[in-house]
Amino acid sequence: RLKESEVFQTVIIKRDMTADKKADSRALVAKLREKRELEPGKVWRIRGDSVVEDGTSLIVFGLQETTGCTDQESIKSLFSHLDEAPVVSKVERLGNSGDQVRPVLVVLSTKEAVRNVLGKSARLKESEVYQNVSIAPDRKADERAVKGAFREKLRAKGDLEPGKVWR
Repeated sequence: RLKESEVFQTVIIKRDMTADKKADSRALVAKLREKRELEPGKVWRIRGDSVVEDGTSLIVFGLQETTGCTDQESIKSLFSHLDEAPVVSKVERLGNSGDQVRPVLVVLSTKEAVRNVLGKSARLKESEVYQNVSIAPDRKADERAVKGAFREKLRAKGDLEPGKVWR
């Protein structure tokens, strides 16, 4: 049985997992430990099926899934619209396919590239093609929970005082 520690924060190994999934999870943990030993100044975490440096990934919301081009091509086109050409390490749709548009996880090579893209992401609202697309930093589960609670507070305040804009 695995003990809870900092290393296993993002990896859950359940009793009912298949042997293959347990082996994959253990391999990811081993890769995470290796990255942390090789580059101790960086913060590494497990995202999906890979180990990424914390702060190098983005989530793109509202990007339609098209049959004509891949997600990689769509992301490249989106970034060219922002006059950015970062090195993209990974592009992956999150969640199960269904009626809603699934968000896209994009892992870039550097934190600086993430900052540049996030800084220019407000331009998307001015575009006809990408006006319904937004880009946000990839946050950990606890950070998403705090942000969600804050959003709920703002909504409640907005319901109480409809004339005011709460940010």
